[in-house]
Amino acid sequence: MTKKRLRALSPRYNKKRWRKFLSQDVDGTLHIEGVSVNALTKKYGSPIYIFVEDEIRSKLRTFKAAFDYPMFQPQYACKCNSNLEVLKIAREEGFEFDASSVGEIILGLLADFEPHQITFTNLYKTEQDIYFASEVGVKAITIDSFEELNKVINVAEKRRTIIPIMLRVNPMIQDGKFTTRNQKYGIPYKFVSKAIKKVAKHENVRMRGFHYHGSYAYNPRSYYLALSKIMNLVKIAKKHEIVVDMLDFGGGFPPEAPKAYRPGKYFDAEEFAPGFIKTFNKLLEKNDIQKPTLIFEPGKSMVATAGIGIMKVVSIKDLGKKYAAVTDASTYSMFPDVLVSKCSYDLLPATKMDQRRTQKYEIVGSTCDCIDIIDKNEMLPWMEENDLMAVMDCGAYSYVMASNFNNLKRPPIIMISEDGSTKLVRRRDRYSDLFGPELDVLKFADPYELKKYYNLTRVNLEKVWAGNENDARANNGEKKKKSNKNKLEQK
Repeated sequence: MTKKRLRALSPRYNKKRWRKFLSQDVDGTLHIEGVSVNALTKKYGSPIYIFVEDEIRSKLRTFKAAFDYPMFQPQYACKCNSNLEVLKIAREEGFEFDASSVGEIILGLLADFEPHQITFTNLYKTEQDIYFASEVGVKAITIDSFEELNKVINVAEKRRTIIPIMLRVNPMIQDGKFTTRNQKYGIPYKFVSKAIKKVAKHENVRMRGFHYHGSYAYNPRSYYLALSKIMNLVKIAKKHEIVVDMLDFGGGFPPEAPKAYRPGKYFDAEEFAPGFIKTFNKLLEKNDIQKPTLIFEPGKSMVATAGIGIMKVVSIKDLGKKYAAVTDASTYSMFPDVLVSKCSYDLLPATKMDQRRTQKYEIVGSTCDCIDIIDKNEMLPWMEENDLMAVMDCGAYSYVMASNFNNLKRPPIIMISEDGSTKLVRRRDRYSDLFGPELDVLKFADPYELKKYYNLTRVNLEKVWAGNENDARANNGEKKKKSNKNKLEQK
C-alpha cells in the first residue's frame, strides 16, 4: 500500500485528536496513516477494525511521563481491549498488567508480562482461581469482600504459602453527580478496619496495600477524596504493624472522546498528575509513611481514540422524515457500547470527505433486531450503496464486548503503523469458532460437513462470474462454428 499526495481533513469533519493519523485525498477518500480506506477494505474486507499503533503508544507514554514520582508504576487495564498486540505495546511502553480474570492473567503471560507485573482484581474468585494466581506468582490478589478474604486465607493455609493481597476499598465518596455509594466494588469504608485486623492475625496472608476502583471519573476531585480516605486506612494498617508498599487508585480516566463517553469533562494525565503527586507526597510526609509504589490503571483513555471501525453502506431506505442507511456492521458484532453504555460515536463519510452534511440518517446494523441502531440522527452527505463510513474512537470496549448475534462473524482487527504498514492482529471469526463448542459435545454433524459449507462461503465470485462469461463465450463460439459449417455445407 503506497501513500498518495494527501491533505488535512475538511474542517467540517476534523477533530484535533485525529489530526496526527487522518487525512484525505483530492477525491475525498479518508486515509489512515496515509493508507486509503478503500485499499484497507480491498485487502481485509468489510467491516473491519483499525487500531492506530502510534496513537496507543503516544497515550501510554504521555500518561507514564506525567507522574513525577520515583515509584510510579502504571498498569494497563486489559478488560477494555485485550488484543495481544495491544498488550505487547503496553508492555513495551513500561506498563504492568491489570487482570480481571484467570483468562486475562493467561493473556498477560502470553504477552510476555512477568507474573510479578500482574495484579488480579475482580469481584469473584473461586479457590481454584486463587490457587492458580498464587501458583503463577502474581504481584497481588485484590480482595473485594470478607467472603473472598476467607477464601484466600483458606487457600494460603492449605498451600502453606504466603499469598500477597490488596484490600479493595469503597471509600463511599460523593462529588456532585459522581458517587461510589452505590458501587458494587470493594469493602465499604467503615468495615475496612475490621478486614485489616483479620489480615493481621494470619501469617499466610501478606497485605501489600489498598485498591480503589476509580470508574468513570467526572473530574479529578474524586481521586483526591479517595486519597484522603485511603491514607487514613494506611495509618490504621501501620498500627497493626502492616507495612503498606502499594497504593492503587484504579482507572476511570475519561478518554478524549466526549461524544462517545459523556460523563464528566475530559482531563488528561498532564493536567491531573502534578497536583495529585504534590498532595500525595504531603500526606505521606505528614503521616510519616514510607513511600509506596503508586499505581493507576488507565484503560479506555489509552486506546479509545486509537480505534476506527470501517463499514460499508449496503442500502439506503427513504423513511419520510429521514433516511435509513443499512450497513454491513452492527452494534452487536462491532459497537456494543451503543447498547450497553449508550455511547454515541463520531461518524465520518469515509469515501465522501469532501462533501457537506446535507441528509439526516439513521445508521443501522445488518442484524434482524430493531434496536440494532448505530446512530439515530446523523447528518451526512448523500450516501449510496458501497460507500464507506468510519466509526471513530471505538478502540475501547468494542470487540471485547462484541457478540456473534445472528451467528455473524466478528470482524478482524488491523494494526496500522505510522509508516502505513499494516498487520492483521486478529482474524475474522470462522464458523468453526461459532459452532465448535456445540459440535464438540452434541456430535450432530459429520466432521467434514462444516468444512464443506465453510468452503462454499469462501468461493471467489469474481472467478465464478469470469468462468461463466468464458463458458458463455465458448458456447457462442461453438454456435458460430456450427453455423458457419452449416452454411458451407449448404453451399
